[in-house]
Amino acid sequence: MYQPAIDNDILIADFAPTFESLDDRIFAAVNSLAEINSLPDAVSDEDAEVSRKIFGKNHKPTEEDLARPGVVSHLAALLSEYDKIVIKSAAQLRTYITNRLILESDNADPRIRLKSLEMLGKISDVGLFTDKTEITMRHRPTAELEQLLRERLTKVIEAEAVDTPRVVQPIQLDLNEITDAEPR
Repeated sequence: MYQPAIDNDILIADFAPTFESLDDRIFAAVNSLAEINSLPDAVSDEDAEVSRKIFGKNHKPTEEDLARPGVVSHLAALLSEYDKIVIKSAAQLRTYITNRLILESDNADPRIRLKSLEMLGKISDVGLFTDKTEITMRHRPTAELEQLLRERLTKVIEAEAVDTPRVVQPIQLDLNEITDAEPR
């Protein structure tokens, strides 16, 4: 099986690619290897050791390290497994906090007891003290909707057509005050 050198055999551009993190670079390299069907079937002990050192932050990765498909694929596997462990530890932390709140709900101090019960009620699984908005949609047939629309439009048109009577009050003007001329 042909093992490509990632940085030499895969042409990307005339300039070196920039990545925000080592993780991004590793996953881009693995995706490139997968694209050309060159992911290694097995990782050598030397590649596994180098990737463990890089993952453990004991070894700063060199360009030569990151050009080896075995190191890159093993490092990607370690990073993926680490993500799963983080998710699992978040679930364990949630369980731990819930259990501690249950223990605190038996506290002799009523303030602590009430606060722990309140926080237990706010847990999304319980949802006791959360605001819930319920929306009920009533589906109506098209004919019924058209009839309702016609009725409302008729009311609007009739309201516009009603003439309001105008009250006209006569204005009394004293022409002598307006002009200096005498009346004829």
